[in-house]
Amino acid sequence: MPTATEFAQTRPADQLDALISVLGAGRGGDPGIAEQLAAAAARRRRPLHIQITGRALSGRTTVMSALALLSAQETAPVDQPELPDPVLDGDLVIYVLAGAPQAADYRLLATVPPGRGVVVLNKADAVGARWGEAVAAAQRHAQELGLPIVPIVASVAARTRAGAVSAEDLSDLRRLAVGPDVPSVLAADLFIGAGSDQEARRRLIANWDLYGVDCALSALRADPDLPASAIMQILHSASGIDPLHKLVHRRYEQVEAVRGGELLDELMRLAARAVPGDGGRARELIEHYLTGDEALWAGLCAGLACPQVSHLAAGYPSPAPGDADEALARATRWRAVVSSDMPPAARRAALRVHNGYVRAWERMSSAGL
Repeated sequence: MPTATEFAQTRPADQLDALISVLGAGRGGDPGIAEQLAAAAARRRRPLHIQITGRALSGRTTVMSALALLSAQETAPVDQPELPDPVLDGDLVIYVLAGAPQAADYRLLATVPPGRGVVVLNKADAVGARWGEAVAAAQRHAQELGLPIVPIVASVAARTRAGAVSAEDLSDLRRLAVGPDVPSVLAADLFIGAGSDQEARRRLIANWDLYGVDCALSALRADPDLPASAIMQILHSASGIDPLHKLVHRRYEQVEAVRGGELLDELMRLAARAVPGDGGRARELIEHYLTGDEALWAGLCAGLACPQVSHLAAGYPSPAPGDADEALARATRWRAVVSSDMPPAARRAALRVHNGYVRAWERMSSAGL
């Protein structure tokens, strides 16, 4: 494994399948353990179960469209009269708020396992008069809930994903931006007004929402010659969807890594159950796999994703070290973490990170990196 990139791209699936095949072949293997390992591998490889939930009218469907999560499942609304609350058992739960969290939101979010929840403050344009007020509200609610919260305007994000600024819309936006009568964007009725172009103004709101129209007009007042593509980029950025994308992606990777660690735990249990001797090599084969590069990398990623120690790696641009010196520095630091006073699960996670960086240092040193 000569480079950091290659170390980060190892695939446990290949060697894992080979291990399952050898264990099930009967040549010193154990078909029973092979069957259990195959089932554990299947669980590890199943697609993540993503749920999008929240109270009615919070914008769950629009958020799902804005994120383009085709495999996500939208739950029934939270806190509906005479209906049970949805069971939040997904690998990743995206909880949509449309204002300050209520008692039902606190109750449901408390059931989401650590590291699996993402909270969205949708309709952020309705929170105060400026975007900064929505950001401040999101930070305040995040402290109350103990979960990260991202403010977005999902309706605009979904529109920028699904379409483009037409020539007709662009023409009307330019006309309104530079005209002598600046339209009010405080409310839809005020924007539509009573002029002769009411239909055009209604169409703009239908296509881009009032917040999107406001952002586009502000941009065109600053630069009347902006092309449609630039306006789309501005609307996309103004929707706040990019920070949410990054958070969901990071959570997705963390959940995937935790599942990899769970598979390693199952391998250790299977190795302990294997009966040595009598020509059986199941324990030896599994332990050999667990000390290999691929398992050590999976363990490293799982350790970094452990909620009890993940904050210790917050400054890492990537799980993979850039060179041998960085790998050694990280291994040394995590050795100190292992030696500190912490719960057993956190210590096991830290040890996996330490062992992974030790192997990275060995491979990079031998390759001269």
